[in-house]
Amino acid sequence: MSGCGQSRTRFRLAHDWSQRDAADQWNQHWPDDPKTFKNFSCWEQWPASTGCAPSLDVLTRLAELHQCSVADLVIDLADHSDLDTARATSGNLSGLWLSRYSYFSSGRDANLQGEHTIRLHHTDSRLHGTNDPADGESRLTLDLSVSGAIATGTWKERTASTGYYRGAVYHGTIQLVVSPHARGMNGRWLGFGKNFIVNSGDWHLEWLEA
Repeated sequence: MSGCGQSRTRFRLAHDWSQRDAADQWNQHWPDDPKTFKNFSCWEQWPASTGCAPSLDVLTRLAELHQCSVADLVIDLADHSDLDTARATSGNLSGLWLSRYSYFSSGRDANLQGEHTIRLHHTDSRLHGTNDPADGESRLTLDLSVSGAIATGTWKERTASTGYYRGAVYHGTIQLVVSPHARGMNGRWLGFGKNFIVNSGDWHLEWLEA
């Protein structure tokens, strides 16, 4: 078994599947999103330069297919790190990050994007961050627990007092996958909207500076 993608390969082999078998299983579960053995080969080679990073949606489906958790599928990333990648497990996620998330506004009937520059502080396995809003702007807070390449926790935003939502407070959960070089985090958020309807959307963080 090669050094890259051991965890993803290990779970496939536990089912006694070839990469082609795994692709067949995928296509039975999700025929509207077909994959081939080449997709599985590419995912299993990552984070090597010959591989491609699976999205959070792909990791979620792989976890369902292999009957494991998303964290199980990326637990070996630290074994293939360079100095930048080690930031994900050594407390070096501290820094200034550009945060972007997508959401649907029922009042405006449109898909919109929220953007903040947020300062993250990484202590042990905890990652806490807030932005530094100007007067009247919204305040965003993240409180996450980091395990390997997975960051999971909560978010809270007090919207701008003079904005469309007039100081309303929203909160929910979030899960992010840290990129191999710890220069980005990508995932999904979950939270309540009006009438207690559960909403969700993409969330991306891009590292700016230490």
